[in-house]
Amino acid sequence: MRLLRDAVGNVLDFCFLNPAQLRAADLGLSKKKEDAFSYIDRILAAQSSDQVVVSHEMLGNRPALVAAIAERALDRFGFDRVVISGYTRLQSSYHVSAFAQWHFRDSKMLRADCKALREVGVSWRCFSALERSLLVMSMAGQDRSWLSNYRRLLAGVKHLGASVDVVSSHIPTRERPFSLLPHFLQSTGLHVVIDDLKSFDVRKNLSFHPTLIHGLSSHMSALRPAQQTCFPGPHEGNRWLFRVCKRLSETCGDLADSETIFPLDLQNRLLGHLDCRSFSGNNDYCKLMNVDSAYFKPADGATILTSEQIVDLATEAANSRNLKEIERFNRLSENACMDAARAEIVST
Repeated sequence: MRLLRDAVGNVLDFCFLNPAQLRAADLGLSKKKEDAFSYIDRILAAQSSDQVVVSHEMLGNRPALVAAIAERALDRFGFDRVVISGYTRLQSSYHVSAFAQWHFRDSKMLRADCKALREVGVSWRCFSALERSLLVMSMAGQDRSWLSNYRRLLAGVKHLGASVDVVSSHIPTRERPFSLLPHFLQSTGLHVVIDDLKSFDVRKNLSFHPTLIHGLSSHMSALRPAQQTCFPGPHEGNRWLFRVCKRLSETCGDLADSETIFPLDLQNRLLGHLDCRSFSGNNDYCKLMNVDSAYFKPADGATILTSEQIVDLATEAANSRNLKEIERFNRLSENACMDAARAEIVST
């Protein structure tokens, strides 16, 4: 969107919203504070083009805030029409992605996962942090519901009538690819005339080095509740962490084949369980928003597991694994992270 905005000039404005300000606005809305929308009002007032896109992935889970922004755009800032566009993905895919971005460095969540496994009599030390997260999510039954989000969103803008449209689709995948930017412009009705639009469909989703993800999650999982760490938590220090990742890539690469230490059988069973569990709600969301439900179909052989079966699965995996090898892998990963972090600190 930034590339497109820069290329077309005054035809289109684009603003990627500040997440901290959005959280403050959402909290202010829930508490009915008078200044809840001060940041969003400044953003809307600053736009000068006839077509404006404001965006942040956080909005996808805050339908009340999205509806309020749409209403203010129409009533206070003279917009003729608002289109709310959202893209969804498999809940299992979302959870794995969220873990690799934020949850692997969230000490509270990591400790909570360890505690949940202790309570069912399973040693958390036999699993990677991602496996623990998937196990606890599978037992808890708290999936993200696109159906609920879109029902609330549609209800929230119903009073605005034909001035607001809501559109949705799944994100592109390797199995079901499509060019995202042309799809977005077409589905929202934005009018941009430019040659070779697909050349602007450039996505750079940087990912953290797997050694950083495992090493930091291992380090933070072992912290005591009152113990502090110097490493950034969720939504903190991304640029610094990417510089640490660059050093990891230059010095150690992948320390070992993690699939040998943590075989994928357990993870695949859990992902299949999550996909099966959420399929009914996803199917209703697809009917509501005219989305291809095949995207949400679970893999062949995937089944829903009971809580007892999940615990049995975890117990079986723990008993089959070599704890000494896991501890050695954890130490190597943590030490590599510490060495790279220290080098980055010293260099700056």
